[in-house]
Amino acid sequence: MKPGQLSGDVGSLIVRALLDFRTLWTTHDLVTTTGVPVQSIRRTINGLERDGLVERRAPGVVAVPSWFALLRRWNDDVRFNRDARVTYWRSKQGTQSVLDHIPTTELRHAVTGSHAARVWAPDTPPGATVIYTPDAQLAAAVLELIPARTKTIVLAEPPTEVVYTRTRKTNTGLRLAAPTQVLADLITGAAKSPTAANPLLTWMLDHELEWRY
Repeated sequence: MKPGQLSGDVGSLIVRALLDFRTLWTTHDLVTTTGVPVQSIRRTINGLERDGLVERRAPGVVAVPSWFALLRRWNDDVRFNRDARVTYWRSKQGTQSVLDHIPTTELRHAVTGSHAARVWAPDTPPGATVIYTPDAQLAAAVLELIPARTKTIVLAEPPTEVVYTRTRKTNTGLRLAAPTQVLADLITGAAKSPTAANPLLTWMLDHELEWRY
């Protein structure tokens, strides 16, 4: 598969579907789930098959032999530290007050990075609070954030809409990015070190039925 083929909404929507669901896939199912045109689905699946990232189980039916191998290939094309437009902020009331406030607003958001990972893997090293939102300046105004040089609160404007796909809602109404998105972000720059992803990866490998539909 050519470099860059999995970037953008089309490639990322396909990959996220393959990652997020533990199932056999037909082209029709992928079209229904992602909304991506048939030809784009077939072209992407053919490329993934050549790379050994999907397997044919029957005519027109494919499966993912290793979801983590597919995620790593996706990370070659889509990287948090390269693709997301980030700005740094702080709050006079503290980070937790920001997380408590967001669900009471109409801001579109998805929390990623260490804070999201710790929901599933509590031993994840602490790190910056990273929040996807389409308009960082608007979010900062609503949340009464102050520009900062330190990475206490990171507002990330995503390059695609995929980061908001299949978010998880906490008891407080806070939206978390899906585990696959959080893991991919931790590996590619949403934490101080890629090793911060290890606890979440271990949890996902051990509890696949809990996060894959």
